[in-house]
Amino acid sequence: MSKKEFLIGRVKLNKSGKGILVVSEDEKYFLPKREMFKVFPNDKVKCSITLKDRAKIVEVLERNTKTIKGVLNFNKKRHYLSSLDSSYHLDVLVDSKISNSKKIGDICEAKITKQPSLKYKPSAKIISSKKISDPFEEAFEVALEGSEIEVNWPKSVISETNRLDTSFVDNNSDIREDLRNLPFVTIDGKSAKDFDDALFAKKTNSGFVLFVSIADVAEYVDFESALDLEALNRGTSIYFKRKVIPMLPEKISNDLCSLKPGEDKLTLTCEIEIDNKGQLKNFKFYNSIINSKARLTYEKLGAQFEKEKNALPKEVSISLGSLEKIYRLLSANRSKRNAIDFDLPEYYPFYDKQKIKNFRPIERNHSHQLVEECMILANVCAAELISKSKIPSIYRSHEKPDPLKIMNLKNFLTSRQIKNNMDSYKTRENLISWMKAAKTKKIFEVITIQILRSMSLAKYDPKLSSHFALSLDKYTHFTSPIRRYADLVVHRCIKELISQNINSLSSKRKFIKSNSFPYSLNAVSDIAEDISIKDRNAEKISRKENKYLQCKCAENYIGKNFEGSITSAFEFGIFVKILELNIEGFIHVSKLSKKDYLVFDEASISMKSTKNKKSFYVGDILKVKIESVESFKGRVNLSLH
Repeated sequence: MSKKEFLIGRVKLNKSGKGILVVSEDEKYFLPKREMFKVFPNDKVKCSITLKDRAKIVEVLERNTKTIKGVLNFNKKRHYLSSLDSSYHLDVLVDSKISNSKKIGDICEAKITKQPSLKYKPSAKIISSKKISDPFEEAFEVALEGSEIEVNWPKSVISETNRLDTSFVDNNSDIREDLRNLPFVTIDGKSAKDFDDALFAKKTNSGFVLFVSIADVAEYVDFESALDLEALNRGTSIYFKRKVIPMLPEKISNDLCSLKPGEDKLTLTCEIEIDNKGQLKNFKFYNSIINSKARLTYEKLGAQFEKEKNALPKEVSISLGSLEKIYRLLSANRSKRNAIDFDLPEYYPFYDKQKIKNFRPIERNHSHQLVEECMILANVCAAELISKSKIPSIYRSHEKPDPLKIMNLKNFLTSRQIKNNMDSYKTRENLISWMKAAKTKKIFEVITIQILRSMSLAKYDPKLSSHFALSLDKYTHFTSPIRRYADLVVHRCIKELISQNINSLSSKRKFIKSNSFPYSLNAVSDIAEDISIKDRNAEKISRKENKYLQCKCAENYIGKNFEGSITSAFEFGIFVKILELNIEGFIHVSKLSKKDYLVFDEASISMKSTKNKKSFYVGDILKVKIESVESFKGRVNLSLH
C-alpha cells in the first residue's frame, strides 16, 4: 500500500482488550492505545497503515455511539459512567451537577454530547437512572447491554395475549384424546413456573408404556401472528440466575400452557411402547387433554424417592415406580450405545448478608436424569416420525469433532500423563476411554472441559443428520415449545401429520403438502439458521451474567490468597479456577515470571519456560492472590503468590 492510500473499516476490541481496525474478516490491523482515545467501538474510520502494520486514524467517518448505559462513579471531582457493555474501553464524563436522586452505583442511560478525541474525554448528559438493589439485578443489566435483546413486549403481542383465555380448553376437549383420568405428574426445579412436560407410565406384560405429554403451545400461537413473530424473533427463553426473559408472555408460558396440577390443559402426547430391555417398539402422537395430579421437584424426589412415592396418591406412586424402571433401562441403553455424558457440575452463587460468598455446585440426582431420558426418547420418536414422513421440519444435529481437534486433544492428554490409545476410526470410543482414564485424576473436571472444547457445537438443521454426543441417528427438539421456537415448529409439523393420519411408527404414508401447512424446506432452513444463532447468543448472555457475578464475589476477597487450578492457557496468559470459591480469574503472561520468557505451546495447552524453569500446564495447582476486579469486563485479575 502506498503512502497516499487509506483503508476504511470499523473499530473493534479483541479478546485481550486491544483495539483493532477491521477492514474485512480476513484483513485486520492493530490500533495503538493512543488511537483508541479517539473513538468508540464500531465507529467507522479512515486509516493509514504504518510500517509495523499498525493503523493510524486519519478521520472518523461515522460515529456509531449516540447513547451509553453504565454505572455512575466518581473520581477526581468528576462523575463518570463505566459502560455496562464490556466492549467499551472508555469511561464517559457526565453532568458536572448530579441531582441528589442519583447515587454512586446507579445504572444510568446518557446521551453522548461530546465524542472522544485526543484532547477531550467523551462526555454525556444523563437522561434516566435506575437504582439497583442487589448484584443479581445488576448482573442482569450488564448481561443484556449490547445484546439487542428486547425485554418488553410489543403492543400487538400484549393485545393478542389478552384475548386468550381458558375457553380454548373447553372448545377443544371433545376432539382430543381424554387423558384426564391418568395420574400425570410434572417434575421440575423448585423455582420453575413454566411446566411444559408431564409424565405417566404403566407396566405391561411385554414392557412399559410411557406417556410424554407436552403443552400444546401451537393451539394458542397461530402461525405468523404477532405472538408467533415475536417468539421467532426471540428464538428461545433466556434463563438468568433469578429471572427469565421468556420466549412467550407469562400469561401463556406460566399460566394458559403451563401444566399446573389440578387444571385441564391441552397437550400433544407421545405414547411410547418399550420392551423389558428398554428398546423402542412403537409410538403414536395425538392431540390430548390432561389434568396433572402432582407438581414434583427434582430436589425432593431425588433425595427421598421411595419416601416421596409413599406420600403421594397410590396411582401416582405406581406410575413413578414404572418411570424409574424405564429410566434405568434407558440409561443402560445410553451407555451401551456409547453416548457421551460430560456430567460437569453447574455452580450457583451463594448469597448471604448482601454479598456473594462463593459458588456452590448444584446437586443433580437421578430424578433429573429420569426426566432427561424420557425427554430424549420423546425427541427421538418425533425425529423418527418427521423423517419417515418427509415433512419439512427442523432437526437437532451434532457433528463429529474435527479430526485436528481430536489430535490436539490427544497431544494435550499425553502432556498430562493420561493414557490415550487412539483408533482413528472410533472417535466416540476414543473420547469415552479418555474420560474414563482421566476419572481418577484430581484435575478430572479441567480435563473434561478440554474434551468438551474439542467437540462441535450442536445446531438446528433442516436436513436429517445424526447427534454425535447422544449417539443417535435421528434427533430433534419436541419437548419444550414454551421456551424454544424449534419445538414449536416441530409441534406444528406433527399436528399436520396427525391431521393426515400419519402419527405412529407403523405409519406408511408420506406427508402431502396442504394449503394449511405453512412450512417449505426453504422456510425451515432459514428458521433453523436463525434460531441456532439465537441459541448461541442466549448462552453467551448467560455466561456474561455468570462472569459478572463471579466478579462481585471476588470483590469481597481482594488481597486474599487462595489455591487454584489452571483451566486454560493462551498466548496472553492463563486462567485459574479458585478452588475454594469456584470462580475463575486471569493471570497476565507478564506476571507469570520476571526472569523468564514464556512461550505458549498449543499442543500441551501450556506456557512453557525457555530457560528450563517454571512452566504452567492446564491442571497445575498454584497459589494465587486476587489483585483487582474489572466487573464490566468480567475479569478477575490474579497474581502468583
